[in-house]
Formats: sequence, structure tokens, C-alpha cells
Amino acid sequence: MNRRQFAATLGAAVAGLVAGKTLLADDKPADKPAKHACKGLNACKGQGGCATKENSCAGANACKGKGGCATAAKHDCAGKNECKGQGGCKSGDNKCAGKNSCKGKGGCASPMKNAMKPKAAAPAS
Repeated sequence: MNRRQFAATLGAAVAGLVAGKTLLADDKPADKPAKHACKGLNACKGQGGCATKENSCAGANACKGKGGCATAAKHDCAGKNECKGQGGCKSGDNKCAGKNSCKGKGGCASPMKNAMKPKAAAPAS
């Protein structure tokens, strides 16, 4: 193999590596938003489950704690939650609504009943 053949072969190999990396980068799945058990328990912008007085539709909330409705799968009882953070009341393993550590460790039903919802912060006077 002479110098020109070596350079052509090396160039083709590098081009193949770059093309393969580009194709694999496009196959990454999009990050799924975290599920939550009730209105106001969303962790980030765009994770609310329905319209509220502050946004017009699901996923249109501006920030953490401003989303509407639950996005977690509905379940009827303690220990029936599918994932972390989807328990409906403070009887879960972390003693706080929506803070359970994993599947089956949550409390109550989701979405939460009104008595179980976390209290909103008092308005500043």
C-alpha cells in the first residue's frame, strides 16, 4: 500500500466513524417528564397535567409547582403506585405526598383527594 492508498483508506475510515456517530446520536430517546401525583407537585416547567388559572392547558405551566392535575397513573390505594414520587399521601415510605422512593412504596390514591393535597404557601401580606 502506497502513501496515497493509505491516505484514501484512512479518510474513508474517519468518514465512516463520523457518519456512524451522527446516526447514533439521532437515536437517543427524548427525556420523559417526571410523573407527579397531584396539582402543584410538578418538578419543572411544562409538566402540569391539565389547565389551571395560571395556564391554558396541560403542559403549559411556567415553572415548578404551578402545574395542574396528576400525571401519574391513577391508582386506588396505598402501595399501588407504579414509580417513584407517585404516591398520593404522606403514608408512603418518606411520609410525604408524592415523595415515595419507588414502586409500591407510595401512600393513598392518585390523584389525591383534597384533604391529602399539600397546603399552598400563605400569600405575602
